[in-house]
Amino acid sequence: MQQLRIGAVILAGGKSSRMGFPKQNLPWRDGTFLTELVKEVEAAGLSCFIVANDLQHTQVTQKEQNDEQPVKITPDLVPSCGPVSGLVTAFRISSEDALLVLSCDLPFMDRVQIAKFLEYAQARNDWDVIVAQSEGRIHPLCAVYHRRTQVNWEQALLHGQRKLMRTLDELRVVSLPDEWLDPWAVCNVNTPEEYEQAKLEEKRRQTGRT
Repeated sequence: MQQLRIGAVILAGGKSSRMGFPKQNLPWRDGTFLTELVKEVEAAGLSCFIVANDLQHTQVTQKEQNDEQPVKITPDLVPSCGPVSGLVTAFRISSEDALLVLSCDLPFMDRVQIAKFLEYAQARNDWDVIVAQSEGRIHPLCAVYHRRTQVNWEQALLHGQRKLMRTLDELRVVSLPDEWLDPWAVCNVNTPEEYEQAKLEEKRRQTGRT
């Protein structure tokens, strides 16, 4: 079976209303949520670009990215239409067969988890979308989308259908097995309280203490 060409897109166009601060710029490890996620995506061997509307507060310096393949940052083609617009933008400006779509607030998504995600996608051909799941809940912004789904997202955008789940109901969606990824890898951080929990988990992993 021919290997799919898979690229990556990080969606950083949300308003971060519950956080009260642009989530992509939250301090994390040696940088921010965004710069560390870019680092992990590139370490997994994927091309990467970012869809963001607040370009002033979405920065990835040359030091934080691969010199041979700089990260591109592009605004939504249709602002204020949420992830559906982000997906349409991603497919229109990319050329890969499929895209690994990640929200910018996944601090524990790393190169190992990304490699496991891609391994699963490459081993199957019975899907339009492969989504991560945890505790029975799927995560559409931690998923691989095949290019054949572009027409569905274009139609959703055209008709003002902003709910991802409504369009996903039209597609062949395969969920990763619960145990396939580190459960923390699919946990997104939306509030200050969740950010504090993530920092405690990171400290636990660094120190080995429970």
